[in-house]
Amino acid sequence: MTGHYWVLDSGALMAYVQGVETVGEILVDLADADIDATVAIPVTCLLEAYSQLHHDEHELLRMLRRNPAIRTVMPSTDSDRGDDCPMIGGMARRAGRLGAGHAAFVALTSAAAVITSRADQIRAALGDEWEIIEV
Repeated sequence: MTGHYWVLDSGALMAYVQGVETVGEILVDLADADIDATVAIPVTCLLEAYSQLHHDEHELLRMLRRNPAIRTVMPSTDSDRGDDCPMIGGMARRAGRLGAGHAAFVALTSAAAVITSRADQIRAALGDEWEIIEV
């Protein structure tokens, strides 16, 4: 895989906040492997996760985002050059949720695996053969 090694969707972020160890273990494994890889968090997924959290839980996501391996991914919105919005929207239509569509788009463009709580949504956008870890 090139670029991002993993993409965290909204459900993976919520799982991390709720103490599911899988996300933390993957971050530790990446650090231990000493490879040049990052973990992508699509901004849409980040916003979805924050919308489901109580403000007392925001610090947990803030700490995750401070990890040097984490990159928040913004879509390109330049309608004259490389506008990602039509593709993300189309993938969201197939996935059934905007965050899942954005996560699928980032995974596709980065050749990355996805960590999610809704593998069915990611598979609807990327197919059954895509590497997915369900939390």
